[in-house]
Amino acid sequence: MSKALTYLAKTRPEAATHLLSFYKHSVQALDEKTKCLIQIVTKVTVGTERGLRQYAPKALKAGASREEILDAVLMAFPAAGLNKVLDAIDIMREMDLLPEAPASSPTAAEAQSLGLLADFPLQRMQCVQRPSGDYIVYRSDADTVVVYSARCPHSKANLCRGTDHGTQVECRIHNWRFDLATGVCIEPAGGAGMQVIPSVVRDGQLLLQ
Repeated sequence: MSKALTYLAKTRPEAATHLLSFYKHSVQALDEKTKCLIQIVTKVTVGTERGLRQYAPKALKAGASREEILDAVLMAFPAAGLNKVLDAIDIMREMDLLPEAPASSPTAAEAQSLGLLADFPLQRMQCVQRPSGDYIVYRSDADTVVVYSARCPHSKANLCRGTDHGTQVECRIHNWRFDLATGVCIEPAGGAGMQVIPSVVRDGQLLLQ
């Protein structure tokens, strides 16, 4: 149960018991996969990221296909609107719960280059999107630059959508905080660090290796 529901169960046990009982007995005719897919629709509609992250993996475990999960997200469109649907798609992509999109065909140079080194400001987090994924670029000084995978090593959420603290970035899901110069996890201490992506500067271009 969520912390709020746990609190309600302690402070208003009779109300919580009736609420949970109603929910349990009102969906008896539905199998587990269908219940999870319906939950996805409702979570997209109300814009609850935590709930979406909870029920989408449950749907997959209960036998739903990635195509069915995508359809459930799209079913929320009439009530949720386009922005909430697109936000949900971003979250589902982060969690690898959607079908693969047809691969585009960028040139090798386009796929490898992240941009001109001079265009990346000093001591500021910059996010770059490429067909191979999202990357975080951090330039400590004129000659020192590091590239990370934008995926949080803990929650797999996109750190580009996290909280930018200048020299640190904080994941929006569980508030893990990382030092951008080193990739080390600052909070909680000893947590897994950011994944460094091999890169090189050549002719002024920052390139993936």
